[in-house]
Amino acid sequence: MASTKEFKVRIKSITSIQKITKAMKMVAASKLRMVQKNLEAIRPHFQAVDSIMKEICASATYNHDKRLLLIISSDRGLCGGINTNLIKLAKSMVNSSIKKDQGISLFVLGEKGKDSLQRTHGKYMQDCLSELTKKPANFGASSLIAESILTLEHTTCTFVYNEFKSAINQVPTSEDFPSVESVALSSENVNDYEVEEDKSEVFYDFFEYFLAMKIQYCMLQNATSEQGARMNAMDSASRNASDILDRLTLVYNKARQAAITGELIEIISCASAVS
Repeated sequence: MASTKEFKVRIKSITSIQKITKAMKMVAASKLRMVQKNLEAIRPHFQAVDSIMKEICASATYNHDKRLLLIISSDRGLCGGINTNLIKLAKSMVNSSIKKDQGISLFVLGEKGKDSLQRTHGKYMQDCLSELTKKPANFGASSLIAESILTLEHTTCTFVYNEFKSAINQVPTSEDFPSVESVALSSENVNDYEVEEDKSEVFYDFFEYFLAMKIQYCMLQNATSEQGARMNAMDSASRNASDILDRLTLVYNKARQAAITGELIEIISCASAVS
C-alpha cells in the first residue's frame, strides 16, 4: 500500500483538478446562455428567409455527382463526443460518395474537424478555416464563407453540423441544398416574384444572402451545442473527481489509522519489555 504522503499528494492534485472543472463548467454555462440568446435572436429572421427559399426550390432536383460537404466543428476540445460523432457522420458520407463514384469535396470549419479529416481524407479538402469561435458567429464572416463556397464547383452542398436540442442533447445533422445553378435552371417559382431589376441577378444575390444566413445559423447551432456539451462534460468530470476523492480519503484514513496502530503497538511492546 502507498504511504500516507503519497495519498495526500494525490488528494491534493485531484482537488485542484476538481476546482478547474467546476470553473470550466461555470464558464461554459455563461457562454451557453450568451450563444443561445444569439441563436434565438436570429431564428425568426432565418426561418422567414428559409421559407422563401424552400418555396423557390420546391421543384429543384438534387444531383449528388459533385457534392460539397460544409463541415462545422469546434476549435476546442473537452466538450464530450460531439466532434467525434460529427466527424464520424462526415466520414461515412465521404466514404459513401467514394463507393458510388461521386465527386466529393470538403470545406471544413473548426480545428477539430480539420485535424481529423486532414489525416484520412486530406486530398478531398478544398479549404479549411479555424479560430472562428473566438468571436460569436456574425454575418460578416458567414458572408465571406458563402462567397468562397459559391466559387467552388458543386451540384449539391451538404451542411454537416451539431443541432442544438437542449443542454443535454445535441444531434449531428446533415442537410442537402442544391447549388445556385441547379436551382436557377430547375425552379419555375422564381417567376412568381416581381422585381424591378434583372431577376437572375436578384435571385443570385438572394441565394448568396440565404447561404450566408444558413451558415451563420448552423455555426450558432454548433456553438450552442459545443457549450452545452462542455458544461455537461465538466459537470461529469467534477462528479467523478468527488467520487475519487471519497475513495482516496477512505483509503488514506485506513492507512493513517494502521500507521498509528503500529506505532502504539511498538510503544506498548517497548514498555512491556522494559518493565
